Amino acid sequence: MVGIPKPARVKKGGSTRPQLTEYDYQEIGEKLNDAQEFENEVEITIFVRKKIERFVGVISSADGQTGVLSLRVGYEDIKINMNDIVGIR
Repeated sequence: MVGIPKPARVKKGGSTRPQLTEYDYQEIGEKLNDAQEFENEVEITIFVRKKIERFVGVISSADGQTGVLSLRVGYEDIKINMNDIVGIR
């Protein structure tokens, strides 16, 4: 009797978190400061729960102590964890 090999394991999950460099973090910080100072509309890209999500709005407040950013989208405020931000335009 001949043994049958087991099939290779397939990783579940989907996309992995984008790797950001120190330069990327610095650029994101500068764009966040400019957008908050001049009240410009920005598109923030976040990576949460193995998915990339985009939000467009105006930054209403940012708290560096807690790492929470408040983004006004239409008539509602969305709280975003600054550690989840992977891009801004």
